[in-house]
Amino acid sequence: MTDKDLKELAALEKESLEMPENVRSAVADTLEALPEREAEVMPIEAARKRLWRIPATIAAACLALFLILPNTAYPVAGALSQLPVIGTVFKAVTFRDYAEETANTDLSVQTPKIDAEGKGKPAAAAAGKEIDQMNEAAVAQFKKEHADGGYGSLNIYYDVVCDNDRWYTVRVTEEEAGADTMVVQDYYTFDKATGDVVILSDLFEKDEYIDHISENIKQQMRTQMQKDDSVDYFLDTDLPEDDFREIDPNQDFYFDGKGRLVICFDEMEVAPASMGSVSFTVPSSVYAADLAPEYK
Repeated sequence: MTDKDLKELAALEKESLEMPENVRSAVADTLEALPEREAEVMPIEAARKRLWRIPATIAAACLALFLILPNTAYPVAGALSQLPVIGTVFKAVTFRDYAEETANTDLSVQTPKIDAEGKGKPAAAAAGKEIDQMNEAAVAQFKKEHADGGYGSLNIYYDVVCDNDRWYTVRVTEEEAGADTMVVQDYYTFDKATGDVVILSDLFEKDEYIDHISENIKQQMRTQMQKDDSVDYFLDTDLPEDDFREIDPNQDFYFDGKGRLVICFDEMEVAPASMGSVSFTVPSSVYAADLAPEYK
């Protein structure tokens, strides 16, 4: 593309824009200053060097435009001020780190404090308080159960499983070992657009999401079991009354790094203890029609 082509293209775009006359004049003057050349065949190396000169000529026109806009183009400045702003910023930091070891017990508890700006403060504070109270209750129960002896360990920790433009999710994991082993996970998902904690049912305006997501998860379960004999779910068993039927309206969830919905189950909820905690990534096509307007 020659400088002449660039001038013609820029002139066409310039005519379609609405801007103050003095701005239009400055851009036109800069475009007129560009040298006119006919297209020519250049060796590869010369063509490469030419690529470095093209942005410089365009930059000259842009520079003139942006030097003038702040002082003369109030409508443009007003439009820029109305651009959408980044949502609430959430951040989980360790608020309390507690460890205790005795002859027969081992305790390790990490409690997060969730910091947030502006409208996200109330939800962040409430979630942090709830996590702290739940951790304290778990420690108290653990100590009570082992007051008369018996080996046991309790490990509670947290991690951030989602932090994208719209969502922030903190996962709290409780692992208890003793006569039996138990793993429980809780997910706290914050909507950065509103600053609120969101549960699964908040995302949908149609209750059909429960059936649609549940059926997709069942399909995934069957496919996994067919491919791998070591995979086992409470589905299609000889005890249908104990089989997985549907997700809870407030089932734990989060959005992964690609923005996909992940439905989470605790240990023994839909599979034997040997499977641990399990999760399923659900395609958006499964539930898109059921979403509330603000989440479409």
